[in-house]
Amino acid sequence: MFLREPHEALAFGVEGLDKLFGGSIPPTHYLIVIAGHPGAGKTILASTICYANTLRGHKCLYISFQEDKDKLFNFMEKLGLNLRNAESMNLFKFVKLPISFDIESVAMMLNKLLSSNKFDILVVDSINALLEVARDDASKRSWLQNFFYSLPQVFNGLVILIAEVPYGLEKLELGGIEFIADAVLLLKHRVEEGFLTRVLEVRKIRGVPVTLAEIPFSITEGKGFEVWLPTVLEEIGREGGKLHLPCNLLRKTLDHIHRGQVINIVYPADCECPDSLMFALGIVIQNDLRTMFISYRNPPESIRESIVGRLIIQGIESSAAEKIVDKYVVFRSLNPFSYSISQLTARELSLINSEEFDVVVFHGIEIPRHAVEPSQHIRELYNEMNYLRKRGKLVIRIGAYTNRLSYSLECGVSDALMRFKCLNSKMGEVNYRAFIWRKNKKPYIASSEEISECINEVIELIKTRLTK
Repeated sequence: MFLREPHEALAFGVEGLDKLFGGSIPPTHYLIVIAGHPGAGKTILASTICYANTLRGHKCLYISFQEDKDKLFNFMEKLGLNLRNAESMNLFKFVKLPISFDIESVAMMLNKLLSSNKFDILVVDSINALLEVARDDASKRSWLQNFFYSLPQVFNGLVILIAEVPYGLEKLELGGIEFIADAVLLLKHRVEEGFLTRVLEVRKIRGVPVTLAEIPFSITEGKGFEVWLPTVLEEIGREGGKLHLPCNLLRKTLDHIHRGQVINIVYPADCECPDSLMFALGIVIQNDLRTMFISYRNPPESIRESIVGRLIIQGIESSAAEKIVDKYVVFRSLNPFSYSISQLTARELSLINSEEFDVVVFHGIEIPRHAVEPSQHIRELYNEMNYLRKRGKLVIRIGAYTNRLSYSLECGVSDALMRFKCLNSKMGEVNYRAFIWRKNKKPYIASSEEISECINEVIELIKTRLTK
């Protein structure tokens, strides 16, 4: 008998799954089935669980009937899993067993390995190799299933069984194993619009109420297995503290704003207003707020250079302009077409939550808006804005007007709005007029002179801050 003493709770080592499981996996008598199509990431997920727990001092035995040890170790190292180091510390043991027609001898070898050391986690990759051998022998198949049934109890630890599912199918053919398992995770991948989409279906988690059918996940070099949980809150988040506005025009039209609110700045698709960024910067500096600036259109360096350039044009010395921008703003960029909409939202929140930011600016919002159907976009957008509202983040969304539907949807999640319209002067120069609106207040149309005066006030505010 290879009983061991109970240990502290185990972890998946994947943030989203740990959150889904309530923060931990029971350390004893627990059976997880990881099933999926070939190449879906089953071995990666199982290895991730093993490695994450070796970092906590737990021991993992990885039994494989097909994987080559060096090939596995090299591949996992690219994903950030240093199995060789865990092995050198006697926390990870990889054993490749032959596929034998004598299933009982395989079980005996497994029992011998388990009794030789006190392991906390056992992975069998994959059980299809054994099931295939017993496919035409009902007695062998029954014996084998009974062996797997009893394994978690006898082992007194966490057992992970990996099972292959043929391409195009989602049905598990594991007999009663699926029913006695404490958790069943099905990994699937499919091609959508030329992109490989990976989803994890939670078939079962014993003791945890699961309402999510499919969860997007990715496998990335250096990061490994990442799960993208959707941001869904049952209640509407409350607004945070009061913030001040940087010029008389905004104070007159908006009065004030709150943390947790959403401000939408819109301009014509063929007539971008470069000073729209100055309004956002003015609010940030007026309230001394740390800001995450995420652009869907330009690389971080270009956006930073653009804002610094506008400050220089307004008479601020180059080094001072760079100093003030770098003090308040961190720039990032994302290609929305390299993610599903759920993955994009999760990636944004990962960036936002990486540090303490008071303001989040989304730039070029018209691009992801047209990456998916409007109904799907508004659902993700609403949930994300509600999450950021609950976190007390001021959100400023800047982008071009493209069509009435998209504009209406954006207005639906906004607390305040500035929509610019281009005007031609007699000298051929382009000026702007702005429609300004805030919930529960009358809208206002600001002239180009009022807009210019507001920008001047923002510049004077920046100059004042530079002297402090």
